Amino acid sequence: MSTEIDRLSELAKEDPKQRFFSIAHLITPERMYAAFLRLRKDASAGVDGVTYEEYEKDAARNIRELHQRLKGGKYQAQPLRRVYIPKENGKQRPISIPALEDKLVQKVVVEILNAIYEQDFLDCSYGFRPGRGAHQALDEVGRVICTRPTGWILEIDITAYFDTIVREQLMEMIEKRISDDSVLRLIRKWIQVGVIEEGRLLMSETGTGQGQPISPLLANAYLHYVLDEWFEEVVKPRLKGEAHEIRFADDAILCFEHKEDAEKVKEALSKRFGKFGLALHPEKTRLVEFGRNAERNAKGQGKKPATVDFLGFTHICARSRKGKFTVHVKTIGNGSAGG
Repeated sequence: MSTEIDRLSELAKEDPKQRFFSIAHLITPERMYAAFLRLRKDASAGVDGVTYEEYEKDAARNIRELHQRLKGGKYQAQPLRRVYIPKENGKQRPISIPALEDKLVQKVVVEILNAIYEQDFLDCSYGFRPGRGAHQALDEVGRVICTRPTGWILEIDITAYFDTIVREQLMEMIEKRISDDSVLRLIRKWIQVGVIEEGRLLMSETGTGQGQPISPLLANAYLHYVLDEWFEEVVKPRLKGEAHEIRFADDAILCFEHKEDAEKVKEALSKRFGKFGLALHPEKTRLVEFGRNAERNAKGQGKKPATVDFLGFTHICARSRKGKFTVHVKTIGNGSAGG
């Protein structure tokens, strides 16, 4: 079953500019059934109230009928069900729950799109990608800071990222690779569905409907073009020293050898993001001196060197038992985790 998907990967790798106009036929009942089996059995039901247990009773027939609706253009995406869960700081975190059938179809489409986009996405991006995760991103941070000439780090925080993605610009980016109208129509349906909150349907002009299986992939594609490619191809060649990006979904840090490079990029980044409806969070986006010199400079001023927060961990300039520069890592607001 995966041979066609593998072929898709090969074609995408061979030609980074190829647009795929015939991929909807890969949304088969077999793939849909496999996606159904991968769904969480205890997940909350969407607006239609359908649970995994109920759907499972006649899964094969349900999936055949869903497939027929997809083929006949009769499939309708359901609005998301908004619930709130308490956060540690006493505030509430909104969670959007898709209907089971929408999750199922999206999982298949993500599998197909991953085959293409995994050939395009850069090594600096770690979030919501097959075979990659937060541990590798954190390892890479340690590697860059300890083995590359790093003197300054820009912590990037995007204000309400998933909610501010400009849909038309997102679709233009997707269309660089996908020209299959059926698939493009599906993606449009999913990003435009509203949210049901306290019985009312709320619609928004921007965002990807966070909580849907398709959302992380679309969010990655957006930042791939807005940040990763731009930083790699446009920014880095113009800098005096070395620079590195490490990104996990919308959480990113940029490491620089020189302060003037870092300041220049921080300013350019604001303008770049503005073109795509995004904004850097004014308090949480910060440039700090960090690395082997930062520790020495801070000592000279009788201060402690600044720390860097990334993916729930605080990174601290330190020395090993043998006196070599290293980075210690601890969970934010918690005890040490070594390093």
